[in-house]
Formats: sequence, structure tokens, C-alpha cells
Amino acid sequence: MVTGIDLLQTVAYLVLAGFSLCICVWAVPIGRALRVLDSPDGQRKIHKQKTPLVGGIAILVPVLIGATISAFATPFGPLYGVLSAAVLAFLLLGFLDDRTHIRPALRLAVSVVFVVAILLTVPGYTVTFLKFSFLPGPIFLGGWAAIGFTTLCLVGLQNAVNMADGKNGLVMGMSLIWVVLLMGYAPQHVLPLLALFAAGLGIALAFNLQGKLFLGDSGSYGLSIGIGLLTIYSYNVGFPFFTAGKAALLFFIPVIDVVRLMVVRSFHGESPFRSDRNHLHHYLLGLLPWHWALIVYLALVGVPSVMALAAPSLTHVWALAGLAAYGIVLGLKYRASAKLPVASH
Repeated sequence: MVTGIDLLQTVAYLVLAGFSLCICVWAVPIGRALRVLDSPDGQRKIHKQKTPLVGGIAILVPVLIGATISAFATPFGPLYGVLSAAVLAFLLLGFLDDRTHIRPALRLAVSVVFVVAILLTVPGYTVTFLKFSFLPGPIFLGGWAAIGFTTLCLVGLQNAVNMADGKNGLVMGMSLIWVVLLMGYAPQHVLPLLALFAAGLGIALAFNLQGKLFLGDSGSYGLSIGIGLLTIYSYNVGFPFFTAGKAALLFFIPVIDVVRLMVVRSFHGESPFRSDRNHLHHYLLGLLPWHWALIVYLALVGVPSVMALAAPSLTHVWALAGLAAYGIVLGLKYRASAKLPVASH
């Protein structure tokens, strides 16, 4: 039965989705007013014109308003209130990074402080146990071990998403896949907020694919914390079906890619946070035109999780298949870039 509050919440969410569209339509003047226009430099930034970094604002401002509405309109006030505050905090952190380029070490420290504060405020966002389908029982994490592990997961996801944000459609497409898949696991009361998330992502993605706006650090930081917290909460509530393996599989490809990059950079004596063109999306772009490379990347992200949703007992198999596909892409790129010896006569 639909109540008056449910109807009012639905109307409010439709209005917020319209707000996302308005931000995208007027992205250039908004980006100019906020001084978040990304200028091409002919090297790493090869887009043709100044592009507004307002995709995150278009997606996340409606989400944090929707979460605030849910904090007052549902019995889950602390859950949604802290989610809204977390999205706002990381949105602002990313906005400052877009404007002033915060040093990686400082950004990391601030992110850790924010996450720990979130976990201490709402314990429901903390991973206190790991339930895998291939183990007879859960692995329990207690006290600060649970907070430390959860902080590592959330801050790690933030960095993985930020490092993957290098081509149009990539992070927004991944995030849309994650949100849609979460709808299959999340509790009923979270679904309206996830639908709002999906609507904003779909609208912004359409403009991003045309090169009319970019996500910006404000978007990548806010998306990662919002989706990460909702994933943990959904796992804590629905762990008999939404196991730790399924949750990890959602983010497997961008996380494994950033781990590889940080290990390789450290091995060569470089900063693990430095920029380069050795990301998975760069490798795919070296093998395929970008529209096909984007499809392959999103398939690597989404297909294993879709298969795990359809055949949950084989989650570990789909994880291995995803890892094998990732390895094949790296192998193809190394093979394509290898220089053959010149024959002497």
C-alpha cells in the first residue's frame, strides 16, 4: 500500500532527477562560476576544449538531498543522515582537489579521518565479519580491526575509482553497473535512493559520453564513498545471500588494477600515486577504439557479478574468470608493445 509519505518521497526524487538534468544542461556556466573547468594540455589532457568538472555535482547533490529526506521520512535516520554527511564531505574534498590539487598524502590522511569518523558514528557501516560461500562459517573482526579493515576498503575504493577516471564513460558506467547490481541485494528501504543514484548517473553519463562534462574528483570521491557505504550496509543486512565474495567481486577490476599500478610504481622507486598511462583503460585504448574499449572494460567489471548473481555458488569461479580476462588484456598489450629484434644481413 502506497502512503502519502511514499508518494511525497517519490515526487521529491523525480524533482531531484530533474535537478541532475538541469546541472548537465547548464554545465559550462556552472563550471565557469565554480571555477572547475578542465583545460586541455596536449599531453595527459587531450580533450579539445575547456570542460566543466560538474558531473559529480549533478549526480551527488540530488543523492545527498534524497538521503537527507530519507533521514527524516524513514525510521533509518542515522543511517541516511551520516550517508548524506559522508557524500557531502567527500564531494567537498574532491571539489577542493579539483580547484587546488591537494597533495596525495594530505588527501589520503583527510580521507582516512573522514572514514573513521563515519564508522564511529554509525557502526552499521563497519565490516565486522566476512562471510564467504566457500567457508563453513564467518571470519569475525573485532573493535579497531574491523574499523581498520573497513577504512582500508573504503579509502582503497576511493583511490581505485579516482585512478580509473581517465576516459569518458568509464567511472560513470562502472558506478551505474554497481548501483543497478546493488538493487538486487539491498534492503527494500534503500531502493528509492539507489534508483535516484541510477537516474543521476544515467543522465550525467549521456552528457559525459558526448564530452560535455567530466566527473571531476568531487564526483569520483563522492561516488566511491556513497556506493561503498551502501554496499557495506547491504552486505551487513543481507550477508546470507550477499556474501563478502559477491561484494568484493563488484569492485574487483578497478581495485586489482590500482594494486598492480602501485606495486609496479613502488618497485621502480616511483610514487605509487604518480600519474602514468599504464592503467587498464590505457591498455585497452591501445588495442581497440575507445567505444569498444569502454564496452570491454565495463564487461570485465559487470559480467562476473552478473554471473555471481545468477549462479552464486560459483562466485569464486567468476572471480577467477575475471582475473584471467584481466590478465589476457595485459598480455595482449605487452605483446603488442614488444619490439621485435631487427634481423641482420
